[in-house]
Order: sequence, then C-alpha cells, then structure tokens
Amino acid sequence: MNSNIFKTIISTGIMVCALAACTKAQLISDLPEDINKPEDGSVTATTAKRGVCQSTNTANFGEKLVGLKANWYYTWGLDPSSTVEGVEFVPMFWSGASVTEDNCNKINRLFEEGKISYVLGFNEPDLSAESNMSVNDALDYWAFLCEHLDSRIKLVSPAPSYPTRDWLEQFMAGVNERGLRCDYVAVHMYAGIGTENYQNVIREVYNKYGKRVWITEFAPRDDNASTNGYNSYSEARVLSQMNTLLPAYEEMPEVFRYSWFGCASESMIGLISSRFFGDDGQITSLGEYYASIEPNENIKLAGSNL
Repeated sequence: MNSNIFKTIISTGIMVCALAACTKAQLISDLPEDINKPEDGSVTATTAKRGVCQSTNTANFGEKLVGLKANWYYTWGLDPSSTVEGVEFVPMFWSGASVTEDNCNKINRLFEEGKISYVLGFNEPDLSAESNMSVNDALDYWAFLCEHLDSRIKLVSPAPSYPTRDWLEQFMAGVNERGLRCDYVAVHMYAGIGTENYQNVIREVYNKYGKRVWITEFAPRDDNASTNGYNSYSEARVLSQMNTLLPAYEEMPEVFRYSWFGCASESMIGLISSRFFGDDGQITSLGEYYASIEPNENIKLAGSNL
C-alpha cells in the first residue's frame, strides 16, 4: 500500500475516534454561525451578550441605563424608551393579555423601522403572581404570535421561574408538536452563592432543547432573608460571584445573551445585595463591574451630544 494513502487512512481513523469520544457539550464549539441576522440587513442587533433588565418606572431610567453602558435592554414591555439612544431594545409580550393583533402590528413596525430584531416571551408563566399561564393557553398565544409577527423577527421562549421547571419542558414539547417557531430558550436563574450550578444548569438547558439560551434574569438570592429579615449575602460576596460567573457566561457558547437582575426593590430583601444602584441613586460596585464588561460606548441620553 502506498505510504501516503496509509497515513491518510490512519489520520482519518484517529479523527473519527476522537469525535466519537466527545460529548455533545464538548462539540458545542461547532455551533453554526448565529442565525439571527436579518435577511434584508434592516436591523443592526448587537453581538454583545450583556444586557440590562430595568422597569420604565425606575427613577432616572435613562441615566441608569447609560451608566451601565447597556448593549441591549428590556423593560418587561413592548415599547422602547424615548430617553436613550444607541442601544438595542428587546420587546416582551409579558402575558396573554398583551398578545393582540394591534400589538403584533406595532412590533412589526418597529422591526421595519430597524428598531428591534427579537421578541421575548411570557414572564414566569409558571407563577400565579406573574403571568400565570397554563401551557396550553401559552401555546395558543404563541401560535398567534407566530402567525402575526414578521417571520424575520426571532422569537425567544417564555421564561419560567427556574430553568428545570416542567412548564418549560411541556411548552417546548408543544412547540415541536404544533410546528411553531421558537429560536431561543429564555430562563431565569435564581439560586444561592456559587457559580457551578449557574453554568451547569444552562448547559443542561441547551443540551435538552438544542437552542442557545437567554438568561433574562439571574442573581444569587438569599431565600432565608424573607423570613429572618436579614440578607446574609454582602455586596462584596456577590461581587466575587460576578467576577467568576460573568466571564464564564461570556465564554460559554450555550449562552446567547444574559441580563443580571440588578433592580431589586427594598421589598425584595433576598436580592437587595445584588443591586446596581443604592438607595441614594449612586452606582454600586456591582454596577461598576457590570458596566465594564464589553461596554457600549455608543449609548447616550436622547438628544445628548455627548
């Protein structure tokens, strides 16, 4: 046998064996180039992962978004803020009540105007205090969105209160059974101090559904704080977790985007040490660090020349 042919056969055999020995997670670097690029180039979506979730009821909304150098943001609503420029907005259909033809038409116009490219699904539908939706009702509303939204707009699934909830599994199964669109999976991730769980669970979600993940709310939560009135997680302790976890999310191909929950109110004592801004309105050490990760230098207050 020709020596060159022999070497080629041996080399090919080694490569096949190596691939067979790899797990799906290890081969995840072979993910295709992101599909979320508009066909007509009308929308310029950021490639940065780090975003900000912040209610429009927040005092000094625009100043805080600029202070965090947000790459993208959402407000749990459908309308972009008029207070900021140079940052991508992502609308959310918070519950079934917001799923109307008029609202779909509004989102389609925003897409045509080059202002949005993604839509987030329902907020914690598995909780009665949040959007509180059965899986079947959610699927019916989702089918309406698939039918009435421009097919070039990418759809991000509803976000349950924790990634492993049965609600999400049943919803994604229903999406497949009905042949509906769902381009990404959204989750919320509230746990204690520690970083391994925050990474491993996200990998499990990707491996289960085969779709990249938007972590639209996450932070370490002291679940004992609601009963004892004292949050045992200091700001320094939470910052230490951020220093490890956020660079990990930046490197994880399973994570498409993430947004830390840094807008806790005084009533959310379990999350109070995860805030970006203190009671005095000044940015915390967490906010400063968060703003330093791939900062958006183009964001500014609307009408500002700075």
